[in-house]
Amino acid sequence: MYILTNAMKNLARNKGRNVLIAAVTLAIVASAVVTLTINNAAAKVIDNIRLDLGSRVEIRQDFIEMRQIGLGRDDVSYISIDNFFSYAESEYLRKTIFNAEMYAWSDSFYAVDDELYGAGTRINDNGEEAVVETLKLVSTSDPDTLPDFGGLREIVSGEMIAGLNECIISEDIAALNGVGIGDIIELRGAYASDKNYSMTVVGIYADYTEEYTSWFLAMNGRFADNRRNEVIASFDTLMSAGWETNAGLDMKTEYFLRDPDDIALFEAEVRSKYLPVTYNVSINQAAYDKVTGPLSGMKGAAMTFMIVIIILGAVVLALISFLAVRERKYEVGVLRAMGMERGKVAAGILAEAMMIAVICLVAGLCAGSVMAQPVADGILAGRVEEAEEQYGDGLNRALFVGGQAQIGDGTEGYTPESEIEVSLGADIIAQIIIITLSLAALSGAIGIAVITQYEPLKILRERN
Repeated sequence: MYILTNAMKNLARNKGRNVLIAAVTLAIVASAVVTLTINNAAAKVIDNIRLDLGSRVEIRQDFIEMRQIGLGRDDVSYISIDNFFSYAESEYLRKTIFNAEMYAWSDSFYAVDDELYGAGTRINDNGEEAVVETLKLVSTSDPDTLPDFGGLREIVSGEMIAGLNECIISEDIAALNGVGIGDIIELRGAYASDKNYSMTVVGIYADYTEEYTSWFLAMNGRFADNRRNEVIASFDTLMSAGWETNAGLDMKTEYFLRDPDDIALFEAEVRSKYLPVTYNVSINQAAYDKVTGPLSGMKGAAMTFMIVIIILGAVVLALISFLAVRERKYEVGVLRAMGMERGKVAAGILAEAMMIAVICLVAGLCAGSVMAQPVADGILAGRVEEAEEQYGDGLNRALFVGGQAQIGDGTEGYTPESEIEVSLGADIIAQIIIITLSLAALSGAIGIAVITQYEPLKILRERN
């Protein structure tokens, strides 16, 4: 009890020195709280994104890569539709969403921005004259995953697709063609001219997205890629015309892995099922990097800052403790001459360090928790701005072959994660306690190491 009482009195006797030690310790604790909460929050968001984007695999022909290695149109290969279904049977998958798009045209159903009203022609891949595509038939096996619905798109009349040969269209197309709920529209494949569709309009949607996802599409008159010209139907409706391969289709099927780390195993399996080498089996790494880049950068910077602060703080504390104990040699000598054991003297010095540490721990946790969110927002905002400058809109390239399209670098439509919510959890508190007590132990150990070098009589003689 005397040791604790004397330690508390010593804290009051040596205010200047102890205030300095407390200031250094408080700065370290507050900095550690801020950096650990930011690091922890960023790691959780990155893990969630990894489970989403990191487990979402696409099997698509890579035209840009083909061109870079010297392959041309004649090297484009197509896959049996049955193969796409067989890939979905892999044990490494938890679910599959079948998506496909087909460029189309109609002689009675006009498209937005089509000044020729479907009368244009082009030369197809076989060198034959064909009608220019004016519309896009978009299909999915899971309407709940249609992009932008629930946000920039919404059903304003009728209902979402549910059955075979049902479709929904935009307000723009409906107004242009005088089409309403229950009307039937006729479409034909632009690249697969033998594919004909007769669908009932069951819904009309309002569309507030950008009309063109790329300046390239707008400047080159690719009005078939105007998002107002998307006719949306079920994947079964698209397949009902009798597709044997994906020639004339842009298959965008998404395979969701049980574990993102199984992508190599999944690729090996689909390669064994004769997937052509011109097809990539991959996550959208560019999009993943774009979304998580600011968080990863912030996370790395926070950890580096914390490590530097702890190391510098520990060095400063060690130096202050060394000098403080040397100044207190006479006090130590008196206590030892009065018969106090060396261990008790050491315990008193350690108790002082622990008392300061506990006070700084409480104050640091409060200050750090208040500072963490503003600091995180400020750092993340800067990182997001850098990411946007780095990636731009990701739409500086576009290739179209045989009804399949590859636009940009895969980052279009994705934005850097710009929001993060930090909080002080039990795990972080436990880590802060360990750091704080370790610093206190270091400070006390320095004092103990110094006093054990001196005998009490020698200390008193030097004082005299």
